Amino acid sequence: MIKTYVLTRPYHNYSFILSNKSGQKLRYVFEGGNTLTNVKAHLTLRSQYAQELLESSEEFKTGFVRIERTVEGGETPTIEKKEATVVDSITSPEQLLEFVAVNLGKVYQRPDAALVHAKAKGFEFPNLDLKKKEE
Repeated sequence: MIKTYVLTRPYHNYSFILSNKSGQKLRYVFEGGNTLTNVKAHLTLRSQYAQELLESSEEFKTGFVRIERTVEGGETPTIEKKEATVVDSITSPEQLLEFVAVNLGKVYQRPDAALVHAKAKGFEFPNLDLKKKEE
């Protein structure tokens, strides 16, 4: 279970250390607050141990920290990947540079940098040989 905790008073950042009965210490760092806009700092915990330690603390019992939201299942949400667009006609570095400049609007001097940009935009070039010189 994933729980997000929020402070009840606005702070930019706030941290404190809690100890369990055996003396092990755990620091809790609340971030993302803003005192000018009254945005409260928050902290997201995935560990059940850390959640239980925080919920048994004085900060939680007195209401200084409260649970903002709880998400069932400790799994990270999966992000669906888009299918890459395959461009078979690009075979040389010069063609790659031209393709990126024309189709993606970005001018590069180095083919390896252009390739990284094109892959980030979802293009693949199976016939590309970066060592090939155009004739």
